[in-house]
Amino acid sequence: MTRFTDVFSVYELACVLLPCMVYQIAFTVKKRKTEEKTPYIYLIWTWMFLLYLWMVFDVTGIGTMGDILRFLKNGENPLVGGYNFVPFNSMGIGFVLNIIMCLPLGFLLPLIFKECRKCSKTVLTGIIFSFLIEFTQIFNFRATDIDDLMTNTCGTLIGYLIWRVFAKMSGERLKSASDGKYEALKYILLAMAGVFFLYHPFLILEKMM
Repeated sequence: MTRFTDVFSVYELACVLLPCMVYQIAFTVKKRKTEEKTPYIYLIWTWMFLLYLWMVFDVTGIGTMGDILRFLKNGENPLVGGYNFVPFNSMGIGFVLNIIMCLPLGFLLPLIFKECRKCSKTVLTGIIFSFLIEFTQIFNFRATDIDDLMTNTCGTLIGYLIWRVFAKMSGERLKSASDGKYEALKYILLAMAGVFFLYHPFLILEKMM
């Protein structure tokens, strides 16, 4: 079972990277046509950002089209996830872990993407990211939880404040370069779409059995 878990983790990583690679190639080609060069440091940090997104998806277990198809195939309702819309109803270690999980998001967004150097943009991106995860969990056995949305947003804000402190101390060394509009959101949506539409481990397992 561990072997399958490792293989499927790599499979999920490929689903994250594939659409983002296609976009990044198109973005780089477009820059070259306008005689603008994409800084290598930006590309490197972007890949680090994608690896982070993959790790979050892997830990949270987002719902996918594969989950929906599996339930529909068995004649079951695909809306199987639990939910909690009452704030502070699920206090515990998970509360703290969700904050910690999104600290890197709040740090990486302003580090890599120029438009996210405003606190409001970073926090809004964190809210959208968390909402998408919580929404897709309607389609698997995870819980859609308002507390997760709150703690993830809180973690993003704290991560941004940490970046702000270190950026003031280090200057340009903690700033990549990206002038693209909605660049961070594009990568998040592409990565999530890649997992949602391409990641079907249960369907593959059924064919193997």
